[in-house]
Amino acid sequence: MKGARPPAYSVESELRRIRIGPDGPRIAAFFDFDGTIIEGITPVRSGLSGLHGANTAAPLLSGLTGRKSDAHRRSVQRLVSESWRGRAVGDLEEAEEQLFQKHIARNLYPEAWELVRAHQRAGHTVVLATSATRFQVRRLAAELGIEHTLCTEPIVSDERITGEIAGELVWGRYKAELVKEFAVAHDIDLEKSFGYSNGGVDTPMLRLTGNPTAVNPDRALTRAATGPGWRVLRFERRRPGPYRIGRTLIGALAMVVAACAGFLCAPAGDRRTAIDRMYRWVSTAVLRGAGLRIRVTDADKARVIRPAVFVFNHQSQIDSMIIPYILRESFTPVVTIKVKHYPVFGALLRFVGTLFIDRSTPGGAKEALNSLVVQLRTGRSVAIAPEGRISPTPRLQDFKQGAFRLAAQAGVPIVPIVIRDAGRAMWRKALTIRPGTIDVMILDPIDTCSWEPEDLGTQIAAVRRLYLDTLEQWPDATCEAPSSERENQRARVAQDLSARLPHGE
Repeated sequence: MKGARPPAYSVESELRRIRIGPDGPRIAAFFDFDGTIIEGITPVRSGLSGLHGANTAAPLLSGLTGRKSDAHRRSVQRLVSESWRGRAVGDLEEAEEQLFQKHIARNLYPEAWELVRAHQRAGHTVVLATSATRFQVRRLAAELGIEHTLCTEPIVSDERITGEIAGELVWGRYKAELVKEFAVAHDIDLEKSFGYSNGGVDTPMLRLTGNPTAVNPDRALTRAATGPGWRVLRFERRRPGPYRIGRTLIGALAMVVAACAGFLCAPAGDRRTAIDRMYRWVSTAVLRGAGLRIRVTDADKARVIRPAVFVFNHQSQIDSMIIPYILRESFTPVVTIKVKHYPVFGALLRFVGTLFIDRSTPGGAKEALNSLVVQLRTGRSVAIAPEGRISPTPRLQDFKQGAFRLAAQAGVPIVPIVIRDAGRAMWRKALTIRPGTIDVMILDPIDTCSWEPEDLGTQIAAVRRLYLDTLEQWPDATCEAPSSERENQRARVAQDLSARLPHGE
C-alpha cells in the first residue's frame, strides 16, 4: 500500500540469515558508521556542556551526530577545511583514544556489534564506508576487527592537515563509486553482499548490494526501502526513557534498604554471617528492583566448588551485583581502588571486606592479591575479573595474570563464570539500567595444582579462549524451540566446552 512503512525485522532473524547463508570473502558487508554502528553523539548524550575546552577529544567530535543531511555534510567539510587546517597530525592521533573511550564506545549499538561479528564468522569481507575521517573511525574499526575502511581522507603535508580532502567527501554517489571500485579490486560479488545504513543519502550504496538493509532509517531511507521491500532493522536507542530511569531509581533504593536491613538484622558479634546475608539481600534486591533477570546455567558449580578463584568477564557495573547473587556467601570480591570512594556503594564494599587493588602503584596489585592466599587456604573463595577493568565494548580484553597466579599459589581451582549481555543492561559509565535478561554460564573447575610458572601464559590464553568459544557458541535463546529444549541445548554447549577445558596437564 502506498505510503506504508516497511516492516521491521528482528536482529535475531538477520543473524540467522547470515549464519545459514553463503560464506567466504567474496561476500562483503558494507557498514555506514555514524548512526548505523554508533548512535549519533551529541553534547547531551556525551555528558558535555560544550565540545571544546578541557575535553581532549573535542577536535574529533564535530560531525558525529548520526544525521545524514546537507548540513551534516557541510559540517564535516568545515571540520577539515577550517578547524583542522594547520593542525598537527599528532594532535589528532592523540585525541583518537579519548574519542573512542569517552564517546564512541558508549554510543556503540550492541546489535551492530553482533552483525559485524556474524559476518566475520561467516568469513565475509567487512568494510566500514563512512564520510567520517580516519581519525574518527580508526580506533573503533580496530576494536571491531574491521580491516577495510572507506573514509574521508584529509591531505597531510609536513605532518600537518592542509585543509584539503583527497578526492571527495565519502558521501552519496561518491561513496557508491568507492564501493564499486573496492568490489572490483577485491573480487567481491555485490549481488550476494550486504549493505547497512541509516540515511537516505546512502541509497546509491545500498542499491549496489543484493541485501540492502535500512538501520533506524530516516525519512528518505524509509521511502527508498518501502518500494523494493528492503529489510529494515530498528536498534534500541541508547538514551533512557522514563521507565528505565524509574527502574534504576528503584534498584538504587532497594540497595540502600537491603543494606540497612542486613546491617540491623546482623547477629551480634558475627560479622561473617552479616556479610554473607548482605551479599544475598543486596544483590537480590537490586537486580529485582532494576528489572533484571539472571538466567544461570549450572548454578550449582558456584556453590559446591569451594574454595576457588571465581573469574568473570567484566562488561558492566552491574557485574558487582551478579557475582554475589550467584556466589551467595563466603567469598571476597576484588575490585579497583577507585570504586572505594563511590557514594554508598563504596561504603558497602568496604563493609563486606572487599579487597581494593591499586594498579597505579608498582607491585601493588601483586602484593594485595598475595594477601588472599591465606583466605583461600582457610576455605574462603575469591571473585575477580581477570580483564582488570570494565570493557568499553563487548570485546573480551586480555587477561591479567593475578587471578591465575593466586589460584596456583593457593592450590585451588579456577572456576570461570561467563556473563552475556551485562553490557546491554548497563554499559560502562552509564547512569541507568536497561531491564531485561542476563545469561550466565558457569563452567567446570580448572585444576591449577600442576601449573608451572613458565606455563602460566599458555594456561591463561587457554582460559581466555574458552571464554571466547563460550560467548560465540551460546545457545540461541530466541529460537522457537520449547524452553525445556533450549535448556537442554545450553547444557549440551556447557558440556562440550567443559570437555575442552585446560586441566594443567
